[in-house]
Amino acid sequence: MSATKFTDVQLTNLYILQAIRLGIAQDRVSTCLKFALDAAQADHLCALNHDELWSLVIRIGQSTLFPPRQDFLTLLKAPAALAAPLAAVHPPRPLPASPALALTHHC
Repeated sequence: MSATKFTDVQLTNLYILQAIRLGIAQDRVSTCLKFALDAAQADHLCALNHDELWSLVIRIGQSTLFPPRQDFLTLLKAPAALAAPLAAVHPPRPLPASPALALTHHC
């Protein structure tokens, strides 16, 4: 699959999925909270090997897996000094019902 040419959307999906997998391996709780993942999603993502991850990205095609935050425009318009604090106090989207369920396994 290394000869496959990815589009910008596919590359973005691949990079973020890889970053999430690495994050789950290093700090599952924090990563699941950052990306609003539940335990089943984290487990499934960790179970995919490299080729399966690439195949997933190819099959999904031009659909982004990671839409912008709900407050994306607010953050873009915010003064530079306020963007980080605003992003920190507002989750990108609603948190999963029980983030504690995502705490038990590592990749």
